[in-house]
Amino acid sequence: MGRQLAPLFFAAFLAYGYNNIFMTLTPSFVVAAGGTLAEAGLQNSVYLAAAVLLRFAFGPAADRWGTKPVMLVGLASFVLGGILFPLCAEFWQMLLVRCVQAVGLASFWSSATATVSEAAPPQARGRWLGLYRLTTSASLLLGPLVAFGLVKAAGFAACFWMLAGCSAVALTCVGAMRLPRRRRERLRVKSPCVEGSLSLSGVVGMAVTGTFVAAMGYGLLFSFGGTFISAAGMTENEGWCFTLIGLGGLAANPVAGILCDRRDARRLFGVHGLLMGMGVALFAVAASSLPALVVSGLCIGYGYAGAMVCAQAMIARQVAEGRQATALALQQNAIDVGIASASALYGAVFSVFGAAAAEPFVCQACLIALVGLLLAKRWASPAR
Repeated sequence: MGRQLAPLFFAAFLAYGYNNIFMTLTPSFVVAAGGTLAEAGLQNSVYLAAAVLLRFAFGPAADRWGTKPVMLVGLASFVLGGILFPLCAEFWQMLLVRCVQAVGLASFWSSATATVSEAAPPQARGRWLGLYRLTTSASLLLGPLVAFGLVKAAGFAACFWMLAGCSAVALTCVGAMRLPRRRRERLRVKSPCVEGSLSLSGVVGMAVTGTFVAAMGYGLLFSFGGTFISAAGMTENEGWCFTLIGLGGLAANPVAGILCDRRDARRLFGVHGLLMGMGVALFAVAASSLPALVVSGLCIGYGYAGAMVCAQAMIARQVAEGRQATALALQQNAIDVGIASASALYGAVFSVFGAAAAEPFVCQACLIALVGLLLAKRWASPAR
């Protein structure tokens, strides 16, 4: 199994690194090219919005024609976007290229996750989904660091063209791999780990709703956590928090995956949601304390990453393989829309109450904890 999925894991590492680096570098590139800060933010918003819309087409397409051709289309768009973006001289050209790259964001993510789910044996799907997310999360720790160094040494164009080359390598890996044939499984798999799972009619809605609320908290932290810490007068602690969020996420991915194979994924989603809510609440009341930020960052990172693994495991366990790519595309949309919603909603709140306001973090912490509690209580009836 590991040898079969190794090319996909490596391709996903490169693709996620590509996305993380472009999201980080393109605002600086726009400003360096003479654009405004508003335009720098707009191009990423257009990129995410286009991907959300395109997933409604690529999710069903992957279920109908298979995940491999959809992944190849997505990686090809990354190659093309990496080549063209440094050649853009006008802002409208940058927006056009970002829309081309949105094809990759929309098509590769959910299709790759569905491929891992289909390849893994039913009793070990959570473990393999956790390992897959561990691989992709690792790209966030390495990618931007290497990219910023390359930009300083050789410029933006060299970095973007290098990313195009990495995408070409990923394209080759996916093109060469042999995907497993789909198994025609029953909707209810007879194994101990299925007992107590959600009914099929509600699993996607629960996973998407929980993902959306957790993603709002994630977006709140990454959009306004830095300014909140600065306003609290502890600017030297800013980097610590986000590094620990990343480390907590790395630890959560494999552990949550293994637990999902042995326990009810919905309950585990609730537990991770409660943990994330506690972390956000602690961040709100103790941002000026480094020890508190350490605990907060680890709780947020572990809770969020674990919740995402659980959401994917819920879908993989209860949704038929011929529909998983569509369901996972909806779950990925919930992440992007949740992050964007938090940026818009809480941006307006902070503009009224100031950057040092703790109320947005407290409110979001309560919302995350409430959803986590509802899921953990197992109110839904078991699947028939």
